[in-house]
Amino acid sequence: MTSPTPAAAHSSSPTEHLRRRHVWQSFNFWLVAFTAVYALISLAALRVAILSARLAQQSADASIATVRAWLDIPTLKFVYSLPNARQPGAPEFSLTVENLGRTPAKALAVSVEFVFGDQSADKQFTGCPETNLIRNPFMVAGPPGEPFTFPLGTDLAAKFAQLSGATGSSLSIYAHGCLRYHDVMTNLERLTEFCVRYYGHDNYEMCDNSNLMD
Repeated sequence: MTSPTPAAAHSSSPTEHLRRRHVWQSFNFWLVAFTAVYALISLAALRVAILSARLAQQSADASIATVRAWLDIPTLKFVYSLPNARQPGAPEFSLTVENLGRTPAKALAVSVEFVFGDQSADKQFTGCPETNLIRNPFMVAGPPGEPFTFPLGTDLAAKFAQLSGATGSSLSIYAHGCLRYHDVMTNLERLTEFCVRYYGHDNYEMCDNSNLMD
């Protein structure tokens, strides 16, 4: 009895092997290419999302800035009588507080300090004064604003007679103060700081420092 002849092992030709290898290499190439393109698209989308978020935040900040409360001081002045006045009045300092925003400010606290100076260079102030404090629990004053008046002590009142009214003079009286309040829209504490130098008559000059609106 003869045994069956074993079947010959299947072997691919060199041409078939090269064709399969080319197909596999082509598949790898397109897979890498697709992954690279997808990564680039994802990166571009991420950059667009970040840019959109930044623009949205800037737009929101701009909207808040135009609506929130901004307290300004459009006018301020010293009022006093000259030594030879027939009916001398008590000297005082007055200012007007105006809300430039569209929403109210609450818990307003106004404080002012007065300093006589005999130096040509501006005096440097640090922080807000705690003297001459006036509180207003709620203020929505737009134009023309709300006035505040502060009496001056007799020691400072005597200094007004020494003021010549010339800007080049080293003698002057400083009025430095702060408006501290809560912005109702953001519920944040805000600050307006001011400083003015008075030389006499109608000569006022803003200080080089201590003037800001937060």
